[in-house]
Amino acid sequence: MSVRIKVLFLFFGLYMGSVLFFSLFSLLLIRSTLHQYVINYMDYQVKPLIEFYGNYYKNPDYYAKLLAEDVVSRDVASILIDKGGRVVKFEGFLEGEVPQMDASRIVKMVRAKRGVDKDYAFTVKKVGDYQLLLLGKLDSIKKVEKRVLFFTLGLVFVVSIPASLLAFLLINRLFEPLSYLRDVSERISRGELDINIRKSGRKDEFGLLEEAFANMVEKLKGIILWQREFIRNITHALKTPLAYIRGQSELLQMGAYSENKLQEIYNNLIMQSEKMEKLITQLTTIMRLESQMPLKLERVSINQIFAELEEEYEFIKSERQFKVEYLEEQRELNIDREYFKMALRNLIENAYKYTEEGCSIRLYFKDDCLVVEDNGRGIEHPERVGQLFYREATDKEGSGLGLYIAKLIVQKSGMSMKVESKKGIGTKVKICLNFNL
Repeated sequence: MSVRIKVLFLFFGLYMGSVLFFSLFSLLLIRSTLHQYVINYMDYQVKPLIEFYGNYYKNPDYYAKLLAEDVVSRDVASILIDKGGRVVKFEGFLEGEVPQMDASRIVKMVRAKRGVDKDYAFTVKKVGDYQLLLLGKLDSIKKVEKRVLFFTLGLVFVVSIPASLLAFLLINRLFEPLSYLRDVSERISRGELDINIRKSGRKDEFGLLEEAFANMVEKLKGIILWQREFIRNITHALKTPLAYIRGQSELLQMGAYSENKLQEIYNNLIMQSEKMEKLITQLTTIMRLESQMPLKLERVSINQIFAELEEEYEFIKSERQFKVEYLEEQRELNIDREYFKMALRNLIENAYKYTEEGCSIRLYFKDDCLVVEDNGRGIEHPERVGQLFYREATDKEGSGLGLYIAKLIVQKSGMSMKVESKKGIGTKVKICLNFNL
């Protein structure tokens, strides 16, 4: 059973329950009010007669029976009981109807003094040593009760139809985002990705759920498309060295090369296997960075990182003007040391790869940014730097993963990477701290 149907059942249950409760409560209140009215009416009618007979005749033994006869009307009957509890006068209604009363019932009424007993309302008045029991008909009250009951049922029926229709429309509108999200989920489960998730702009919980679901689907689509592109690029990147290794292995098995050529082939095989090993290592690093595994953060001095990198790349100073510019004042970063050094290594190696001999490579800190700058060949489309498998230069060996890894590390460290470059002039890559100091 859907949530919509459950809510409809709940609404109708609460609605009908509240209507029935209100109707029953109203009916009981009206009945009680009318019963009290009959009793008060009998009190009002008999009071002046009792006062008149008391003032005129003085002796209750003489006028008690006369009084019992005089108070009778079409809706009022009387019973006179002496001090011994015996009925000495029983007067029915004027139309001739005589109430069916037994002794125990009379005694019960006399003790209660006033109230309602089955079909009659009653009140007891003391007349000397006598008890005058007045009985009032409730037929007219029962007719009023029936009218009220029928009116209430009719009103409920008339009101329920538009109320039910309105409730159905409101509940449908309320749960419409759920139906839509269910349909979208089914389409996605069937493999459909070309879906534009709407956002209704509603500010209630369902609107927020719709917006959250839309954001989730967009991220899911991005992940799936990324995975497809990732697998396609991996296949392409691994295909070339694997094809070379397999082809050369088959030729070696066939004895196609001379003794002098073998050493060159062996070196090429080792180079291709190292290329595959490096690619697999880079892919493993990307997998770790793309996962939710946290970095091992620690406080590290910027100058210390610069010193370690300068020592590590001392060898390029013989070919490039590699210069590390240290900070005058010590500053620290809250980073994962090894990953952050990996990002800077990739930037330095990229600068080394795309500069000619004698060109300059600088590593320095300025305006809250760590900068790797060179005056090499430059980049025609710097906005695409850091995209997965993107390589602008095809004349150099590479996988298109180094700068992507660097960008992932920078973002995971809470920083940002900016690339400024002009073709033929040089490239400047900044890792800006975003106050993560």
